Amino acid sequence: MIDVHCHILPGLDDGPKLLKETIAMAKAAADDGIDTIIATPHHNNGRYINERSDILGATDFVNGQLQRMKIPVDILPGQEVHMYDDMVNDLERGLILPLNQSTKYILIDLPPNHIPPFAPRLLFDLQIAGYIPIIAHPEKNAVVAGNPDAMYNMVSNGAIVQIDAASITGRNGKKVRKLTRQMLSANMVHVIASNAHGAKGFHLTKAYNSLDTSTKDILLENSEELINDRPIAKDEPLRIAKRGLRQFFK
Repeated sequence: MIDVHCHILPGLDDGPKLLKETIAMAKAAADDGIDTIIATPHHNNGRYINERSDILGATDFVNGQLQRMKIPVDILPGQEVHMYDDMVNDLERGLILPLNQSTKYILIDLPPNHIPPFAPRLLFDLQIAGYIPIIAHPEKNAVVAGNPDAMYNMVSNGAIVQIDAASITGRNGKKVRKLTRQMLSANMVHVIASNAHGAKGFHLTKAYNSLDTSTKDILLENSEELINDRPIAKDEPLRIAKRGLRQFFK
């Protein structure tokens, strides 16, 4: 199983501070059935700056430690980039790191309480530059919670969506769980990830097992396609407010 969004590198952001905590996370991930993790430290979110070269070095170091300890998890480099206006230029300058370093997929974090007015133009410009924006856990964004059409518009215009496993299982709250189910029903979920910041943050197996077999298989395959820089499966999104809830859960 592949986890495409995880804060596992030590000392870079609000994930583990020490290597032993990273090791504990890797062991917990393996216990949950995860064999591949894209490390996605926060970048340019007002608190953390983690540029490409620093992440690549940290990823190599952690992989060496995991191999030495025979922990069967492979770490790939990535970045969770806080949405900002000049992302395309910084991609061209090599400061932003796509998922698995050389793919076209860029993981983008929305501000928690709003969607910047420049978001539609930025998402368009990224795609014109050859990248595919992945919106990280929008089910926790206050604007999306109040107006799911905000996410419908982004997906309709080419963005893809990653939701947190904890949002499916209910660990992020009942309201978030309900919205997540609605987004699944409306074809606005393309990838599931842990977004883990510690050893107790992995719930991927439980989240996948709560889905029907067809949906589970598609989302599992999408994560594999993503790390290999191949197109993922996407259906046309639907407006949540105008539609009942199909069953995607057991």
